[in-house]
Amino acid sequence: MSMIVRIELGVLEIELPEEVTCAQLDAEIEERTRKIQRHAFTEACSQLEAKKVADRKCPGCTGLMTIRDVDHRAVMMLAGVASVPVRRLRCPACGYRKAPLQDFLPTSRHTLPVVERALRLATEVGYVRSADILRRLMGATISHEQIRRMALLEAKRLGRDLEQQAEELFEWGVCPPDVTERKSDDTVVVAMDGGLVADRGTKKSFEARVGVVFCGTADVSKDRRVLRNRTAHVGIEDTQTFARKMSVLAIQAGMLTAGRTIVIGDGAGWIRRTARDWFPESVYVLDLYHLKRRISEVLGQEQDAWWHAAVVRACIEGRPAEAIRVLRGYDPGDDERARLLHERLIGYIRSNAEGIENYTRTDLFGSGSVEKAVDVIVSRRLKCRGMSWLKPGALGILKLRVLRYNNEWDSHWASRFAEAA
Repeated sequence: MSMIVRIELGVLEIELPEEVTCAQLDAEIEERTRKIQRHAFTEACSQLEAKKVADRKCPGCTGLMTIRDVDHRAVMMLAGVASVPVRRLRCPACGYRKAPLQDFLPTSRHTLPVVERALRLATEVGYVRSADILRRLMGATISHEQIRRMALLEAKRLGRDLEQQAEELFEWGVCPPDVTERKSDDTVVVAMDGGLVADRGTKKSFEARVGVVFCGTADVSKDRRVLRNRTAHVGIEDTQTFARKMSVLAIQAGMLTAGRTIVIGDGAGWIRRTARDWFPESVYVLDLYHLKRRISEVLGQEQDAWWHAAVVRACIEGRPAEAIRVLRGYDPGDDERARLLHERLIGYIRSNAEGIENYTRTDLFGSGSVEKAVDVIVSRRLKCRGMSWLKPGALGILKLRVLRYNNEWDSHWASRFAEAA
């Protein structure tokens, strides 16, 4: 059922100096317009309240409620702070009290559009700078601490569906919704990596794990390609929890009907275990860039060129045992660090033997997709100079950033606005 609210805005009359400049005129019109917007918001609230107050029947004893007093609520809207009068009713018979406009106004002192803009800024810059930008561009007075709390509250809403789908899948065997049908020649790629974030609590670091699921690439220009059907997840969680959620995303991407699934990682133990235990039918591939970087750490000198080429060739041909044999014949010298790196490289190749052998089964060798995701989602916001985080605060920002990475920001806030209505 619709409702009509009619507001008379009047005439905008501005007193200007005789030698007014264009800049002065623009600034004055903006300030006066904001004032009119605040008046319109207050007037609309009054009209809505009048409709609610018309029925004064007490829900408790059906007696007639009377107006006890009028409170004023400060509401931060897009045009600044509006002072909204709120009439509070009381039943003389039973003492029941209510304020009809209370449920309409935001529980915090900020409207949802203000919250959305504040959090959008917070995904890009720090809380202090976000508060300053809001004040300068919108006239909205909001502290950095308020924005931080907003991020924590909104983050609790994000990821609930994925958590529920993971629980239903692994506890009850319920297939997740919105599953894509793939063809036998399609390939679903699951790429995983992690980024270390400075921990304010322990003075050490914790890992933010990122996973990206996609199905092939598409050319958008001469030198640029995008991932098709790309979806990412980020979490500060244990391997099992992370793997369950990545399984849901892979199934939704069409893993069950695609011809094959490829899992790509940098060789970290938790990624290998995830590929083995949660994607047993997949082809695990070690990221070639990380492998070459490890090899160059040991065989990076000019005199090591032959050894370097021989090890890389053996790996690309899917022969990790041959690569280890070549490395065993190489003498790193007496330097303790060089000998340690040499042994670590042999252990790295041995641990990732399956991922190297699978080079012959695919032409997809790189984890650039998830490396980029880690950079965009984690590093650019959480790893700036001098930054450190507590896990709840870091996870709050990460969830908001992954919402943007997945191109779901607008749809999420559209549903939030509809929910608030």
